[in-house]
Amino acid sequence: MRLRPAAPRTVGAAGGPASILSAGLLLLCACAGSAPPADRVEDRKEYYAIVGASGQELRWALGRLGPINDKGTRVDALTRWEMTYTFGHAERGGGCRIDAFETSATITMVLPRWTPGPGAPAALVKRWDEYAACIVLHENGHRTIYLDGIADLRRRATALGSFPACEAATGALERAAAEVLRRIQDGQEAYEERSDHGYKQCGHFF
Repeated sequence: MRLRPAAPRTVGAAGGPASILSAGLLLLCACAGSAPPADRVEDRKEYYAIVGASGQELRWALGRLGPINDKGTRVDALTRWEMTYTFGHAERGGGCRIDAFETSATITMVLPRWTPGPGAPAALVKRWDEYAACIVLHENGHRTIYLDGIADLRRRATALGSFPACEAATGALERAAAEVLRRIQDGQEAYEERSDHGYKQCGHFF
């Protein structure tokens, strides 16, 4: 068997439903030599600070300072990801297959942070804490869809089998990646519809 690195290729996509809580994605492909299979995920949280002494002031701050999603809409929170995948070619018996398939993903939640002042009403603090926790719950739903997509891509890459030429193997993997991207996007949009953009889980914060 002879291992051969594939030529560098890039596949890209960006998406995520426009919503109060939304998601975006970017998929890149860089082709490398053989290595032990791995799926690496790094979770990150980024916070933006808001201030306010009432629910209405906090609501105004969320609407003014929240992150902007891929549709150009300002939202309370969002989850974005970047994923790269690498692979090599294994040639044996006149055939070529995808080898040493690896993925590396970074999933980032962008979340609001409010630090109550000494005189903040207890009821407001409680309501905020519940809302902030629910935002994370909703965003974890987006994260799960991304993770399921990574697992789906690995299953498809593993099942590709042998091809007469390495170019054909690479093309099959690229088509599989494009299909996974489409399924992830559809899954994110369906999740937003089911949850009414998070409102069914979290309600409206003022």
